[in-house]
Amino acid sequence: MRQVNILARRREESEMKKSEPNPTPDQGSRNVFCPYYSDCLDRVIKKGWMSWHCHLCGERFNQAARPELALRVNHSVAYHVLRSGS
Repeated sequence: MRQVNILARRREESEMKKSEPNPTPDQGSRNVFCPYYSDCLDRVIKKGWMSWHCHLCGERFNQAARPELALRVNHSVAYHVLRSGS
């Protein structure tokens, strides 16, 4: 029974991973929210590339690592203008 659960979990994990990261050595856009971004960055550093992009990678639209919190403020703050002098 336990062996079946382990095999099922491994199969699920392999199905979740769509493709291998594939950085390309050229200037272009990168997906910083991709869960494989750090793996690609490690590869780029090891290969000594000056720049790279994600155009040929199957994970280029993967937003799984995007933070859930809003990155902007949705409220205003009151302020007062003070007169100087008198």
